[in-house]
Amino acid sequence: MHFVTHFTIALISLVAIVLACMLFTNAIEFLGNKLKLGNNATGSILAVIGTGLPELIVPIVAILGAIYADIKINIAQDIALGAILGSPFMLSTLALFLLYFVLISKNKKQLYLDITFIQRDYKYFLLAYFIAILFSFNFLNNYKIIASLLLLLLYIIFVYRTIIKSRTTCVECECEKIYFNFKNENLALFAQLFFSLLILILASHYFVGEIKYFSLSFGISPAILALLITPFATELPECINSIIWLKQGKDELAIANILGAVVFQTTLLFSIGIILTPWVLSKDLLIVSMLTIFGGISFLFLTLKNKKIDLISLLFCGIIYFSYLVFLFIK
Repeated sequence: MHFVTHFTIALISLVAIVLACMLFTNAIEFLGNKLKLGNNATGSILAVIGTGLPELIVPIVAILGAIYADIKINIAQDIALGAILGSPFMLSTLALFLLYFVLISKNKKQLYLDITFIQRDYKYFLLAYFIAILFSFNFLNNYKIIASLLLLLLYIIFVYRTIIKSRTTCVECECEKIYFNFKNENLALFAQLFFSLLILILASHYFVGEIKYFSLSFGISPAILALLITPFATELPECINSIIWLKQGKDELAIANILGAVVFQTTLLFSIGIILTPWVLSKDLLIVSMLTIFGGISFLFLTLKNKKIDLISLLFCGIIYFSYLVFLFIK
């Protein structure tokens, strides 16, 4: 296909993702209110389960597709590992950094929310990440099934405690009506969720394909593609959801969506990676892992020290992300 055709498909896919996210955030917020869940549980569990599908699908398709097509499994495993480890790195750095610009556009200096749940989410995230990386080393790699089970258990505990905590602190609030206007409210909610998720998955699939086309056309290496380009595309729904909520002044929903997605990835997504791949990390992947852990600890420290998420904390996340980009292109 011609370059213009690929660009048009990418643009249409991007617009479709944005519109689908608008439908999805509206439906998820309505569902959370209907289930009497607080913003934290709505953003970190309900929204993430839906938008987490693309990043779950990419590594599974990469590996199973290679087996089905009888092509080199090592290449597919490398792509899967890059996508798996690149996802939490991008969300915990670039996605938070994007909120910096939204705050500036609204003349705000900080996010207005209870930081106690941020501390809790980051503890789950860092614990899961540490367990996963620890079992990638030779002396524990033979026991990686244990790591996979531990991560699954950790996510179940996270979901349970988040819902219990959210319900005990939930305050009734007005919620926008869902866009699908059916007489049967439950049917309208289901239809809007199904339609928005379907568009999200299809649009993300085409967008990832076009991103790969442009990266290969411009000579970008497969390693950079797996670590940065693919996660950028698959994490786009979470980024857009958080931006939409933050622009609406729903700060807790915005940050819960990102942090919940990070926990989701470092437990369920990592668990899949541990089972489907040898889970032996290259030097580049170990560097990304160390940066992710360093960034997570630093962001948590700044948040607790200042007792808020301010512009400096979000800017620091961007510095980590772009520092790694510079490292990749000059090494």
